[in-house]
Amino acid sequence: MLSRQQGFSLVELMIAALVALIALGAVLRVYELTLRDSLRQLRQARLQQSLRAVLDLAGTDLRRAGFRRFDPLDARLFDNPFQAGANDLRIGAARGEAASSCITYSYDLDRDGRLGTGRCPRRGCPPGTDADNDERFGLRLRRGRVQMRYGGRGPGCRRGRWQALTDPDVEITGLHFDLDSRCLALPGGGACTAARGRLLVRGVEISVSARLAADPRLAAQARRRVWLRNDRYLPAQAPP
Repeated sequence: MLSRQQGFSLVELMIAALVALIALGAVLRVYELTLRDSLRQLRQARLQQSLRAVLDLAGTDLRRAGFRRFDPLDARLFDNPFQAGANDLRIGAARGEAASSCITYSYDLDRDGRLGTGRCPRRGCPPGTDADNDERFGLRLRRGRVQMRYGGRGPGCRRGRWQALTDPDVEITGLHFDLDSRCLALPGGGACTAARGRLLVRGVEISVSARLAADPRLAAQARRRVWLRNDRYLPAQAPP
């Protein structure tokens, strides 16, 4: 007699195929979720890196504010054109932006002791300035981008030429500068009054927040305090 062969029925094969499809679907779903989470983490890391890059550049440049190369035998310490009037460290805002979202400053980039203005009026350059490349700089928030000033006429947050530092796919939602100033009386310390020489030790706290333009749910913020290397000296004022 022939031995009877045994196998799977059509119903059993269909059930096995269904189970395999369910398992494959679960694996694909897990893979999709893992891929999506990895992409989200990469985007979040890129966003954080963009903010750190902004703070690194801003901190490096701000530390130079007020620097002037000079010979103390030829010039007085407080006659520093990089710390005078509108050329000194100032906080403001570009047109239509939040308050304290811009900071302007200057420093002796070419180390000649004179403030480069890029152009002088017909009557000539004021004392302490020349027509070299503009040495008045700044950082500001403008239409969702962080911009840096690199030239133009006159100081201020609403004048000059500015270049974007952040990419269009990173939307800067907030930029804030906070000035911290500490006064030291000279000589010997004590109370700071106009009758005594004073040294201003200054720092700037920078706060920045951003989100991805393609996925506004991804947001980040960062903060850093920067101390200026060049303190400002104020001479004693003679009594009236």
